[in-house]
Amino acid sequence: MLSPSLQAEVQLFAWERPPLVQQGADGRGSGLVPELTAELFRRAESSYQLRFMPLQRALRQVQAQPNSCALLVERQQEREPGYVWVGPMLISRLGLYARAEDDVQLLSLEQARGLSILSHQGSGAGEYLQLGGLQVLYSNNEALNLSMLQRQRARLWATSAAVARARAVNPPLREVLPFLTLMEDIACHPQFDPVLLQRLQAELLQMYRDGWVQSLYQRYDVSLY
Repeated sequence: MLSPSLQAEVQLFAWERPPLVQQGADGRGSGLVPELTAELFRRAESSYQLRFMPLQRALRQVQAQPNSCALLVERQQEREPGYVWVGPMLISRLGLYARAEDDVQLLSLEQARGLSILSHQGSGAGEYLQLGGLQVLYSNNEALNLSMLQRQRARLWATSAAVARARAVNPPLREVLPFLTLMEDIACHPQFDPVLLQRLQAELLQMYRDGWVQSLYQRYDVSLY
């Protein structure tokens, strides 16, 4: 018999970022993260409802609803006390990417001064670059960022290797400079049920121990690190 806390349906808010997270025509989630999440909640014997919305809106929703979480959210020092976390879900290496035909060369972020850099709204990548004094253009959609890069609205796109590699462009985008590694986890309301939180964390660790997570990542050709 499950405790009442484990029977409550959790509200999960996700933002699209193929191939990690995407929304199908039927409104359901697909990709590496929804698969990982489904297995995690199955093992924790808890139900959930998955809805898609922009990242910033998802974070606001989580702050307002105690039985809710957002996935995935980059771990940043200023965010840590505002949520309780389930992870590690993903460790992303972020880099600056350019069109293959663009000959821009960078040995440091300092050399990117004067260049416009595309980033997802709410991303730690954009905030990190902006704090360093670089010019960042934000959008709520990674597909829009790719389109802007191809239309030469900006010369650089700050994103993860998995997202850049998944974009079907020919020739593929070129990584100009890796610059940051971030952990991305499930971020839940501070008053999220502590019993369920502990259960989710324990089941996730077990999924690493028995190789389930590693197998999933291999299937998506995504590196854990």
